Amino acid sequence: MREEFSEILQFGEFRLDTRRKVLHHGDMTVAMPLKEIQVLSILVRQRGELVTKEELLNEVWEDSYVEESNLSRHIYLLRKTLKELGAADGLIENVPRRGYRFLGEVRGVEAGEIVLEKHTRTRTMIEFQDAAVSPSTGRSRHVAVYAVIVLLLFGSIFLGSTYLGSSAQDPGISSVAVLPFRTLGTDQNMSHTGVGLADILTTRLSTIKDLKIRPASAATAFGDQDTVEAGKLLQVDAVLEGTIVYVGERVRVTARLVRVRDATVVWSGEFDKPRRDELQLQKDLAVQIVPVLAVNLSGLEREALGRIYTQNADAYELYIRGRYEWNRRNTSGIIESQRLFRNAIAADPGFALAYVGLADSLVMSQPQVGEVPGLIAKALELDPNLAEAYATRGFYQMFYEWEWQRAEESFKRSLELNPNYVTGHHWYATLLAIKGETAAAKSEMRAALDLNPLSHNLLADFGQLHYFSGEYAEAEKFCLKALELDPDFAFAHEYLHNIYLKTGEYEKAVLEIAKADAINGAFPGDVQKLGEPMGKFGPAFRKSGINGYLETRYPGTPTSPESFYLYATKHALAGDNATALDYLEKATDARMFLSAFVKADPVFARLRGEPRYQQILRKMRLM
Repeated sequence: MREEFSEILQFGEFRLDTRRKVLHHGDMTVAMPLKEIQVLSILVRQRGELVTKEELLNEVWEDSYVEESNLSRHIYLLRKTLKELGAADGLIENVPRRGYRFLGEVRGVEAGEIVLEKHTRTRTMIEFQDAAVSPSTGRSRHVAVYAVIVLLLFGSIFLGSTYLGSSAQDPGISSVAVLPFRTLGTDQNMSHTGVGLADILTTRLSTIKDLKIRPASAATAFGDQDTVEAGKLLQVDAVLEGTIVYVGERVRVTARLVRVRDATVVWSGEFDKPRRDELQLQKDLAVQIVPVLAVNLSGLEREALGRIYTQNADAYELYIRGRYEWNRRNTSGIIESQRLFRNAIAADPGFALAYVGLADSLVMSQPQVGEVPGLIAKALELDPNLAEAYATRGFYQMFYEWEWQRAEESFKRSLELNPNYVTGHHWYATLLAIKGETAAAKSEMRAALDLNPLSHNLLADFGQLHYFSGEYAEAEKFCLKALELDPDFAFAHEYLHNIYLKTGEYEKAVLEIAKADAINGAFPGDVQKLGEPMGKFGPAFRKSGINGYLETRYPGTPTSPESFYLYATKHALAGDNATALDYLEKATDARMFLSAFVKADPVFARLRGEPRYQQILRKMRLM
């Protein structure tokens, strides 16, 4: 039976008041958002015990839907705050795929023990229910509610608007994040619109060349964060935030643009419109100048601001949810995103972005990739200026057609249409790395990270670029940064595995691949509870070293073409060049996904002088 704690808990130099939800460090009150205090309270109360992700989500975000990435981001920020104040590393342990465990020593503190409490100026924070995105609702509300609100914010029909001396043309504001709008009032069925509104605002504004817009996936996790703190963490000059209220047949939106460096509100507005007028106003407001965030718009930018992606609310919700699943970059997320995107297409067959979303999911799954060209063609038929479609076309041309020049043209067209499209920069960087242009690849990846500096996926892939360059210390650093943000990101563990194989740190390599396999569900059981952190590879590694591990991981001969490339790496590591080349030839003949990296991957460095290796590169048009 768990010991009953007092309301005040002490660990190290920290004192946590679980009733008042206040954290002290020494005699200082720590400024920390309420959600992080709540998470910390639960973990500290159950110190030493596993607290599942589901338990944390249910207790902290009771009666509201939030994405799991929101929890991961709060854990990251919580660890960061504690570490900056001198807490030891590893105070909050991640248990892959399951949850978290607090490892510090905790004691209850009686009220009489507290003899001094320094009073400082505090910040009042009002917590709103997290906006929900539910693909299962039966609403027929037109998604034009989002688009019209977007245009109302910057159009000429409004209750009142105040400009306080700044615009995006000023040197002070060149980057903006749009936080999810908070939905107030009694119509809880509309609480999802705050996320949808932020997503549409971000999508539309990202087409403005002279303005950097953080992607919606980055800003959504900070929906319950203090505005200025969110802006600092997102590394932007200004944050756009607001509220939505539905009363009867009317919708009222208030919005404000807050400059991060001094917390100044540089613009605010309040808008009130009947719901029935939304579609009529959309056309009139589509080409209005955006007076605060941009003044001089090109014709293409004006067109993008007024674009209507879909008039079906359910289709758009399914699309948003599909994008979230896709951004998780794991097997279950990709499979679920395919289902959601297909449902979005069924809800609105004219929704171009849904076709792109499905294509993005299918390019990750080779058996289904034949469907992709038709999906891209349909998206571009519906919207010839859709940046996302060109980026996906470039990805397909890169990995499945080896049409490097055409792929580059597609990526450049995507970024011409939307210079803030993070995925376009990301995939273009991958193409440049495949071609061996690693310096240019790093520059393009920096552009992606500049737009989304807290993306675990981008950080890990930047680590991979350094791995391709033979810069293993830098590669390790970026992968570890990615795991700070998401300890369950399997690709980062796999990249570390490859890095440690090249540096000869074999035990660390095996530990990392065991973590990746545990996360991916490749073998059952909690490896830590089993006392075998190396998983099923431990006994073989301890008996026969790296060769024992390789034989256990890649036994006998591969049973499917998907394994040809991996078996080539096995034999290259073992120094069996001839067999490695045999499998590389098979992998490229079958056009397996990973074979595109044959020139970039340093695991094949000792093969580069071999005539057969050079013939493979010529066949792939890489030399």
